[in-house]
Amino acid sequence: MKKSFIALSTFLTLVLASCGGKEATENATSTATQTASVNFGIDTAASSLKWKGSKSEEDFHVGSLKFKSGSLTAQGTDNVMGEFVVDMNSIKVEDKEMPDDKKAYLKKHLSDKDYFDVSKFPEVTVKVNGYKDGKLSSTVNVLGKEMKQDIPVKMTNDGSKVTISGNFEMDFKDLNLEGFKVNTEKPDETIKSVVNYELNLVLNKK
Repeated sequence: MKKSFIALSTFLTLVLASCGGKEATENATSTATQTASVNFGIDTAASSLKWKGSKSEEDFHVGSLKFKSGSLTAQGTDNVMGEFVVDMNSIKVEDKEMPDDKKAYLKKHLSDKDYFDVSKFPEVTVKVNGYKDGKLSSTVNVLGKEMKQDIPVKMTNDGSKVTISGNFEMDFKDLNLEGFKVNTEKPDETIKSVVNYELNLVLNKK
């Protein structure tokens, strides 16, 4: 009887140890999976970049741009690296009360050499160099020149989809664009070099 009890105890100990080892292994594998770097590709149909340019609080124009491509690697919201391409030919004017012919004129004006010279520079490239304290560390290449920008955003990553959204502004003053230069004769007509943006990115696991 005593021998049977010892044998049973030994058997139960081995079973429990085996289960514990299996569970520990599964937990370790799960943790490794959660922290592994994952590749994501942009959903261009679901993503958007809205803009707002202005002379004053009351006098402004709004519109949108589309992303041509984009990818991102991330471990949760750590070690975030990627690159996105904005299609400047997709620029759209969306003022509600503006007639279509004036929208077309404004689009052409924004696309010419006074502003973003789209025929020569049809793309804007954005390189993401990290995400920390709620900001994307980015390098924006526009008109062949690099601009460093920390973009405040909210980022989520559930392992299969990443969303990045936020409002930010960019100041194009240092690019010396003709369209943003001060109108000395009519200062009130000067277009501000600071453009506001609303970003909404959706990326899916590759």
